[in-house]
Amino acid sequence: MRCRISAIERLLLWCLATLPAIGLVWASELPQAATLAAGGANPPRAVRVFRVYGWHSLEARAGLIWLGVDEPYVIRLGANCGAAGDEVPSVLVLRDNHLVPGRDRLVFPAGECVIDSLLRADRNKLRASEITPDGNVVVRLIHDAGPRRKK
Repeated sequence: MRCRISAIERLLLWCLATLPAIGLVWASELPQAATLAAGGANPPRAVRVFRVYGWHSLEARAGLIWLGVDEPYVIRLGANCGAAGDEVPSVLVLRDNHLVPGRDRLVFPAGECVIDSLLRADRNKLRASEITPDGNVVVRLIHDAGPRRKK
């Protein structure tokens, strides 16, 4: 007995075979930072910061930062960041009271890293994966006025 594959089944098999080639992957193969971001959330241009409540390293150049008791964000660092994936920042350098991606930076033992992007994290996904802020991490805030203008 010969097994015949219908045209729809052939199309489905072809699609599954070409997904990795065009850059699409299964959710289980995505970096952890991408899976924890809230779906459909637009990246904020700025987030008001009074205190850093916690940090959790996810992967190289990505982590979770809590800017409120229940206000987690997925943070990505610039490509030129030399910090290892498990390093913890010691300082968040802001120009004013707002964290602005592309302008503000985190200081790690290996050096400073510009914050490339900031996305609100999905709290339900964090609870399901049992990710919580590390209570032993202290990230200080430093306000840097930036370069002064000449008159």
